[in-house]
Amino acid sequence: MNNYKIQIKELNDSVAIQSYKDLLTKKWGNNVYYSIEHIRYFGKETDQLKCFLLEKDNVPIILMPFVLREIKINEVDYPYYDVISPYGYNGPLFNDDVTSEDLSEFWRLVDIWYKENNVISEFIRFSLNSNHENYSGTLIKTLSNVKGGLLDQFEDQWNAFLPKVRNNYRKAINYDLTFKVFHKKEINKDIIKIFHSIYEDTMTRNNADKIYFFSNKYFEDLILSNLNNFSIVVVYYKEIPISVELIINYNDIIFAFLGGTNAEYFSYRPNDFLRVKVIEWAINNGKKYYVLGGGMKDGDGLYKNKKSLFPKDEDVMFYTGRKVINKEVYSELCLSSSKEYADLDKEDLDKYFFPYYRLNNR
Repeated sequence: MNNYKIQIKELNDSVAIQSYKDLLTKKWGNNVYYSIEHIRYFGKETDQLKCFLLEKDNVPIILMPFVLREIKINEVDYPYYDVISPYGYNGPLFNDDVTSEDLSEFWRLVDIWYKENNVISEFIRFSLNSNHENYSGTLIKTLSNVKGGLLDQFEDQWNAFLPKVRNNYRKAINYDLTFKVFHKKEINKDIIKIFHSIYEDTMTRNNADKIYFFSNKYFEDLILSNLNNFSIVVVYYKEIPISVELIINYNDIIFAFLGGTNAEYFSYRPNDFLRVKVIEWAINNGKKYYVLGGGMKDGDGLYKNKKSLFPKDEDVMFYTGRKVINKEVYSELCLSSSKEYADLDKEDLDKYFFPYYRLNNR
């Protein structure tokens, strides 16, 4: 019989944070979606940043950071909490040798802790590595993500693109665009500032939600503290930076984390040029996958643009998880927030904002 033990660790002081960072680096290659510089950005002053750590026979096997949030509705404080995962690919982090039994036990122990600590609901953003399996809540198929397999030879990859990609790349070549990868220690504050400026302008132009407006300080803290896991790629026109992408490097995968393009140069096709050059660079550096993510919704223009690079690759589903631990209190909170909750189908968690009581209290 396996000996399981779950620990709930506070990530609120230098000793605890260093212990967390050491474990993340030693066991999981410093996956930066779980890095302290990333996850602490999403906690407000009233929130608590914690993590679950499951040990099996005294060996750490599953790690999951989370934000424990106080609940306040219409200026009224309630003696309850809810849990949310940080933005991006998250959920339980584990190695390939973790079993189905391990995952089930993890969620069982998590749910016990929730019940004992007045946690009413949980919202989890999962990763793309099937870490949603055995989840004890409701799984929602949220967004198709493009995860392209990189071939051994760039010429074969070139031929696999949709024709419009090749045509747009040729247009970009005619404008004498240049491409530069700032990899690991080549990154400095000046390069981060160039990236952030174009990225922020892009988010403003697209009327993006406020969650996407990361500060320059966030990028400096995240990237400079985890240099070995990042690359910044920049496309230039006559030495003017016009398109950028921040790439996360994790094992043999590169993730297109965030990016942007100067609208004045759209006709030069710098984004297509950037993506093709990133793929060429990744192949030359032995990478196996390029994760581009999805659109704002399935099948939109952003998704189609990404899919044109890997038209024959099967998409990966991005799942979110929603869980109501105490249904009676959850309903009470939702009704306190809005009387309209009484008319909703309570079992259909994917049809409305979750948790519903935060819809008007975000």
